[in-house]
Amino acid sequence: MRINRKKLTLIIASLCGTGSSAIALGQEFTTNSPASSVGRIGDGGDAAPGLSPQAANPVDSRPAAFQSDTYGDNMSAGQSSGEYHDPSMQIASYGMTSGGTAGGTAGGSCGESYGNPNGGASYGAGCSNGCNGTGRSNGWFESETLLWWGKAIPGVPLVVGGSTPDATPTTVLAGGPDQPFGTNLLVGMRLNVGKWLDCNQDYGVGARGWGILTNGTTETYTNGGNSTGVPFFNTFSSSPSIYNVNEAEAGQGANTGTIQVKNDLDLIATELYGRTALARTGTSRVDLLGGYTFVRMDSELGLRTQVTDGLTGNLIQNGTITTTQDTFGTKNQFHGGHIGLLQELTKGRFTFSALGKVALGNMSQSSSIRGQFSTANTASPTSDPQGLFARNSNSGTLTRNQFTFLPEAGAKIKYQLGRAQFGVGYTMLLFPSVAMAGSQIDPVIDPTNSSPVPAPRLVSDTFFLHGLDLGVTFRF
Repeated sequence: MRINRKKLTLIIASLCGTGSSAIALGQEFTTNSPASSVGRIGDGGDAAPGLSPQAANPVDSRPAAFQSDTYGDNMSAGQSSGEYHDPSMQIASYGMTSGGTAGGTAGGSCGESYGNPNGGASYGAGCSNGCNGTGRSNGWFESETLLWWGKAIPGVPLVVGGSTPDATPTTVLAGGPDQPFGTNLLVGMRLNVGKWLDCNQDYGVGARGWGILTNGTTETYTNGGNSTGVPFFNTFSSSPSIYNVNEAEAGQGANTGTIQVKNDLDLIATELYGRTALARTGTSRVDLLGGYTFVRMDSELGLRTQVTDGLTGNLIQNGTITTTQDTFGTKNQFHGGHIGLLQELTKGRFTFSALGKVALGNMSQSSSIRGQFSTANTASPTSDPQGLFARNSNSGTLTRNQFTFLPEAGAKIKYQLGRAQFGVGYTMLLFPSVAMAGSQIDPVIDPTNSSPVPAPRLVSDTFFLHGLDLGVTFRF
């Protein structure tokens, strides 16, 4: 049987309780359209004018949750009234217009939001709510104890010894390739603090500072039943010589004394840097680092001898105390920029990281040499502003500037415990062009001061530091 559109309309109208003048499918409902007093199925809305009071004020038989359409007047033209919001659900309402409030209060600081233009609550998928929800940190603070060693500085032999009091001392006790200076453990501290500039942790800024501050080491050498002295090359006699501190001669007594060698190294560094994510996944990331670097390295090497004369048959009065003091000090200051990469990989509670960077800039070097000679416990005390190696010809200060680079490499493994990470790592730093105190000593001297030797000098060395890092990191 074939049903045309008119018959289908009448069938649907009869089912819905409307009269023969009911609206046709697809037509808009108007207030001028008469409606049946029976009303539509499940609808208790007002009937058209002129209907009975029961029809004009019907009882709404719908469930309470559906009796109020919260979209109400907020609907744009052309939107269906069949969309309902249950007022018992505590969620922000969606404004059904294209002009929703940007940056909705329920959403946070960024992301799309849809707002109610008539003052209703707005909704947005904001970043700040997302950061708090995922537990991402806003910054970091790291404190580390440094247990490092530096490159030994061979320099020249400063102390030699003999097997007996009257033997010529030839065995190197301090200095030179066999007994270099700077082999002791260096203890320091490093701090690293920073903050993320966005909730996705794409951009951040930070500052890092570290230092090795020591009181230096002092070694004292006495005769111990053996002969000791300081070797040098005598240009006046054109031969190697020994400045004897402890020696004995058969039948003529002995000279006794001490030799002290002091070695000191102080180093501080600060960095200001920015970091940005180059690549990352759910468990790893690679960041580009860049910023400013300052490094200050000071070194000092001191040599002090004291001899009490006990030999007879010489021109020195017995009991005379002769003291010499040589001090060689250097300062290095670096200013420049750095660039590098930091990679982090997280596996469960463990985080592995690797750092590689290089700083480029100017290294300002200076060397200061001074000496002192004095005699005491004698009828005619003397004093002279020069020592054994710090002579009148080379005493003073020299400075210069050099362009250089400072590489750094390191690796760490950390274990997460609460909001803290406890870790151990390894760091290596290279200083290709620095002035070290031990390298400024020139053993070629003229004890008579008849020739201008040694000449002033400022020697550069390649120095490195390496060792363990023990620390704790907090995310906040």
